[in-house]
Amino acid sequence: MESTWMTWVVLAAAVAAAATAYGLLRARRQRNENQALKAEIRKWEDEGGNVPQVPTVSPVVKPAASEPAGRRG
Repeated sequence: MESTWMTWVVLAAAVAAAATAYGLLRARRQRNENQALKAEIRKWEDEGGNVPQVPTVSPVVKPAASEPAGRRG
């Protein structure tokens, strides 16, 4: 009876170790991918990014009046 119990304990420990190793390896891979993406973005921004080469004018909407149309006297 005790050998069956010991087998289950060893099996549970092996499963726990495998799950921990998988989680750590997955976290490391994800961290490396994020660092690579950040490096690419930093390089892109250093090269100018999405900044236009010439100055551009942003459109500004001017209201026709500061009062609603129904209140004019």
